[in-house]
Amino acid sequence: MFDTIAAISSGNNVNQAISIIRISGPEAFEIVKKIFDGKIGENHQITYGYIKDKEKIIDEVLVMWFKGTKNFVGEDTVEINAHGGIVVTNIILELLLANGARLAEPGEFSKRAFLNGKIDLVKAEAINDLIHAKTKKQVEMSVAKFDGQTSKFINSLIEKLVFLIGTIEVNIDYPEYDDVEILTSDILIPKLSFILKELSETIEISERSRLIYQGISVAIVGRPNVGKSSLLNNLLNEEKAIVSSIQGTTRDIVEGQFVLNNILYTIKDTAGIRDSKNAIEKIGIDKALKQIENAEIILHIVDASKKEDKFDELIKEKALNKFYLKIFNKIDLLKENTKNSQEKIQISVKNNDIEQLEKALNKLVKNVDLNNEKLVINSRQLSLIKAAYLNIESALMSLKENYGPEVVIIDIRQAWENLVNITGKADNELMLNTMFKKFCLGK
Repeated sequence: MFDTIAAISSGNNVNQAISIIRISGPEAFEIVKKIFDGKIGENHQITYGYIKDKEKIIDEVLVMWFKGTKNFVGEDTVEINAHGGIVVTNIILELLLANGARLAEPGEFSKRAFLNGKIDLVKAEAINDLIHAKTKKQVEMSVAKFDGQTSKFINSLIEKLVFLIGTIEVNIDYPEYDDVEILTSDILIPKLSFILKELSETIEISERSRLIYQGISVAIVGRPNVGKSSLLNNLLNEEKAIVSSIQGTTRDIVEGQFVLNNILYTIKDTAGIRDSKNAIEKIGIDKALKQIENAEIILHIVDASKKEDKFDELIKEKALNKFYLKIFNKIDLLKENTKNSQEKIQISVKNNDIEQLEKALNKLVKNVDLNNEKLVINSRQLSLIKAAYLNIESALMSLKENYGPEVVIIDIRQAWENLVNITGKADNELMLNTMFKKFCLGK
């Protein structure tokens, strides 16, 4: 049985109007009664009263009473709504701890909700993702996981694997039991190929979507003095990078984040790429070339008033297989009749004219179907899906190489374990129930 835990649920904002202290566990009601002067509420009722330390009034509060399992945590829970301010909130928390509660660990209420069967790991992690969201798009993608569609999709694959494992087990252990389908290679290969296809689509959809969720990495590259640092400052709306007409000013990576159309971008300004004899500058140039490899989007800045050279060609070659945008800066130096904005992305950082660049970035980032059941934005979950994909791929290879079911089942079992670890409901009894319920062994 769990002990009783308490914590401030509303954060530590000194100036907030209302603070919430949550207490949960078998002694939650009894502990609150010791410090609350007011009516003890019925289940799902709010009552008014005072928090007292002996006879001394600490605060005027509203108390919400949740008896039993019909609440987020899935056990007796009380929430005290006190006046804001961290001092009075901490005094109330200390009174709860002094009367028998234990200070909750980070995430412990959600952990109990999971252990009490109120949520699975997919929803628990979605809640955490929502709390840490930095953009509206991240909020939408986190909330989209609340309806359980992703869990249902994963569970449907788990059920298919359970059926295959159960059937193969019966084929191996009870060969005389002729009421059960014999899973030959001709039968298994299409079934496993379908699961592999579902996992492959999930990985493809999720990889693209996670870029949008986690923040898309962008590298600004180009020759010296083409306006890279000025563009960074413009996008970040702050003077983060040093801007100078002296070549080689930027020698290390300068990084920042900005939001455009509800998408988070992590952008890095790099050293100008050129021949240099300066040892420190050469290190910066090497780092710039490395950023081309690491970033998802490459912004290649060129001076629209000058000819391109071998270093511009080098950048373009390095950016193969990347989202690549060539940006012509300093169009304010061009004559009007030499501009061709329909074919080129032309900007003037000096005049704060970067509209064409913003439109190009928006076009690069494809819309994400937030309601797609195969959308997985959590790194842990996606790594398990990738592992399950490799397991099924290995099982198919074994079948095609004519290995027996006792070999193939090893990979199928491993795929099952990886998928059940996504929802956190790894129950070996499910396997047994499938075998006995569907096949009626021992009748």
